[in-house]
Amino acid sequence: ITDTDVTRRVVAKHLDPSATGVSEVMTANPTCVAMSDSAMDALGTMVENHFRHLPVVDDSGAVVGLLDIAKCLNDAISKLEKAQDKSSATAENAVKQVASLQGAG
Repeated sequence: ITDTDVTRRVVAKHLDPSATGVSEVMTANPTCVAMSDSAMDALGTMVENHFRHLPVVDDSGAVVGLLDIAKCLNDAISKLEKAQDKSSATAENAVKQVASLQGAG
């Protein structure tokens, strides 16, 4: 059950939360990703389907985790920034090496 399930299926319909069963309002058979799926595939599924959360299942289909889109996006941005920093440093080092070779020749 997600916060969206509660908001749309309990609060918006003015149901009594203490008298409403979880199975009545939860998302039945949600889309899931496997532990073996890539992070980019999971993120793509979340973005394409406008999901904020995505269950992760093991080989037997048991839920072993829950991905959160904000956390996934923050992690992806951090990785891109690190890759950019590394790429910039590598390019800067290459320019320095070429410059020093030209000065020696």
